[in-house]
Amino acid sequence: MINSITFKGITRLKIIDFTYTSLADCNYTFNGLQNVVILNVSHFKCGLLNPNLLKSAVNLEQLIMQSSSLSVGLKEDHQGKFLDGLKHLQYIDFSRNAFEDQFRTSTFKSQLDSLQCLILEGIFFTSIPLNLEDLNILSFLNIRNNKIAYLTTKETDAIEVLFEKSNRTMTVLLEGNPLVCTCASLDFVDWLFTTKVKLDSNGSYSCVGSDGNITTNVVYNQLQIMRIRCITTVWLIFSATLFGVLLLFILLGYRYKLHLQYFCLFIGMANPLFQKSKEETLEYDAYIAYCEGDYKWVYGPLRSFLEERRNYKLLLSDRGDGDVRPGQNRLAISNSISKCKKMILIISNEFVNNEWASYEATVGIEHFIGLQAKIIVISLESITKSEIPQCVMQMVSLDANDHIRKTDTLNENNIFWKTLDLAMKR
Repeated sequence: MINSITFKGITRLKIIDFTYTSLADCNYTFNGLQNVVILNVSHFKCGLLNPNLLKSAVNLEQLIMQSSSLSVGLKEDHQGKFLDGLKHLQYIDFSRNAFEDQFRTSTFKSQLDSLQCLILEGIFFTSIPLNLEDLNILSFLNIRNNKIAYLTTKETDAIEVLFEKSNRTMTVLLEGNPLVCTCASLDFVDWLFTTKVKLDSNGSYSCVGSDGNITTNVVYNQLQIMRIRCITTVWLIFSATLFGVLLLFILLGYRYKLHLQYFCLFIGMANPLFQKSKEETLEYDAYIAYCEGDYKWVYGPLRSFLEERRNYKLLLSDRGDGDVRPGQNRLAISNSISKCKKMILIISNEFVNNEWASYEATVGIEHFIGLQAKIIVISLESITKSEIPQCVMQMVSLDANDHIRKTDTLNENNIFWKTLDLAMKR
């Protein structure tokens, strides 16, 4: 196991080329490189890397480390020790090292004011792997043969900053990247032909568009047309998506309209301010929905209690109140119940089996929920939950016992009449 390699008597040696040296790893230090200016350690096996490998090369100006497994070796160098202290380093070539992640901010911390040329060719980056704006005099950037689809506005702006810092001598090499010419990259294409930064191929690169392979030059010549096309496409997608979402909401709203109305009702009931409505202007206190077989109970105990003893005004269609008559349409029902503050549903076996009665109840419930009114449900008979319409099931039910219906007697101490009285006052 080698701990260090020391060079003696090479005070005048300025260039050292260790390319393809067959050492097992880079887990050691080089000593005696104080006067070396150019160092090539390409094709080393630096998967195992001592971060102090180059510590003695304090005057190093050019470092070439191609295909040296640095992507593995630098993974644990969290503090940026590998290049720390090499403040004269002007040229770095890390090509073909298969880096997976961006360089840490600390990697080039000692070269912010010295690095002029950075070679990162064939590393498979999808974007520029460092913050270019941190470097002060960088004038040459080689990012050929990576996996860059296009440069973002942030990246091109950083290059423009470097262009100004380098006295307008900035060069960027982009050949060999799988560039795309899509709506997302139009700003990049525009930059290629408007920037004063020197580019290889003068900015004309092969790229993949929606219709196959083209060149950035062709796209630039049709830039305005493509921008309009992209804007149109975006709006079409947005419109189609919005239409789809609205259609979905409409379908869901229609499918669950009663549920939504019930929800709105309960929200309104919880808000005292929202309950204030036009009740004072309504003609009737309650709309009574019932079947013919329940006529006697409705016109007997119920009407006597509410109209004679409590002075409520009821809308009873059989005596000619309102606009509705049996067998008439939905509009007639709505016109009648719109004159009422509440709705009372008289549920019996006949009611749940009567199509008109269920229809009348549904229309009435929808109308009163829209007005944030109370719905009072009175069950005259023992009816299973499966028989009661779903919309009615969600309303509060009062239990009218059989003996009340049969005897036609009123006893105000009975829990039913007390409950009904309270329901009418709410």
